[in-house]
Amino acid sequence: MRRIRGGGWAFFWAALCWGVTTLAHVRSLFPVFRESETAFLDNAGGSQLPGCVIDAMTSYLTRSYANTGGDYAESASAARTIKGAHDLVRTFVNGDGIGEVILGSSTTALAHLVANAHADAMDAARVSGDAAVLRRNRIIVASAGHEANIGPWMRLAARGFEVVLWPTERDSDGNWRPLIATLKRMLDERTLLVAFPQVSNILGEIWDAKAVCDAAHSVGAKTLIDGVAYAPHHAPDVRAMGADWYVYSPYKVFGPHMGALFATHAALEPLTGPNHFFIPKGELPRKWEVGGVSHEACAGLLALGTFAKQVLQLPSDTAVTRKVLDDALGAMVKLERAVQDELLRALQNKREIRVIGPTSGKRVATISFLRDGVESDAFAKAANARGVGVRYGHFYSKRLLEELGISTSAGVIRASLVGYTSPEDVSRLIELL
Repeated sequence: MRRIRGGGWAFFWAALCWGVTTLAHVRSLFPVFRESETAFLDNAGGSQLPGCVIDAMTSYLTRSYANTGGDYAESASAARTIKGAHDLVRTFVNGDGIGEVILGSSTTALAHLVANAHADAMDAARVSGDAAVLRRNRIIVASAGHEANIGPWMRLAARGFEVVLWPTERDSDGNWRPLIATLKRMLDERTLLVAFPQVSNILGEIWDAKAVCDAAHSVGAKTLIDGVAYAPHHAPDVRAMGADWYVYSPYKVFGPHMGALFATHAALEPLTGPNHFFIPKGELPRKWEVGGVSHEACAGLLALGTFAKQVLQLPSDTAVTRKVLDDALGAMVKLERAVQDELLRALQNKREIRVIGPTSGKRVATISFLRDGVESDAFAKAANARGVGVRYGHFYSKRLLEELGISTSAGVIRASLVGYTSPEDVSRLIELL
């Protein structure tokens, strides 16, 4: 053991700081910060990659790049990598033992997959005359969401479904959100599913997903939760919230560009995945992963377990448990909250700035705002020219901006922070306000 100089107090402080997750330590895990001086403040559009994820994908491509199903070493290694990625996602969302994980190219593609499977089931019910299935033809969709979890359901109106929007309304505290009281008035025994976001990628507020699931389940309906804006900050808990379907984007959670979908066994049971006819319905997740998944992306996704251990400075042979994944994001969100609070304070101190969304309470560090006298696109482009990576637009939440009365052409300015965002990054943005 290395000897610690300086007597009792030195030993005390060394012991206290051992394993503490500092900003410098987190940033050291990302190669980009050794190469770029950009202030990356568009993390809600996609986070940077830790070195271990890049290394895992490179290693897969150079050592295990083979098709599955073979009896040789590389093929078996590829199969283990793909299975491991599915297992990691299931653990991450706390779905072990209650459901399956389906991987795809994006959350949009996965939402379309689920919507189309429901439409196929309805078509089959029309042929068989299954009255119970035909009776549940109402889908409720929160307009506050990303279009990824709206558009696929809206399209089902052309296939015989009644699709209704759950509006975003001004609440008693002045903030805009989808109100549970309104949802309860919309629900009835005809409701098949409620699709909604756990966090708006514009407003940044964390909504009570369990309350929505409970309300939907009270009339026999299921839920599909868009967790894309939530998962980069907190490990989702599908078991606690009672989610039937839960989708998020690993590329916004320090991983490769792909989408991940969790589904309970009960949600999957009445549906048939769209893969080839000769693949049995119960061969999961293969029946739902049309054409297979990206092997190298699975390698990168699996490496998020390594990243979590590195964040927490745990031994490399530590098992990747739900607690490890949860604790790693928890450690990073503590760092994130400091810069989130700093930015919110600065925005509120500027008369010409209007924050879109709550400035306190349960929220994530995805912060949207408008500046009087300056179009959002002009501000963002000027900031980008100075190496401050904010974005502008409607961020695929066009329906929400329309409800808020905000132009969807220039949209809002959005700064999205995560655990590696530094105070210097935020200060560079504040200087431009």
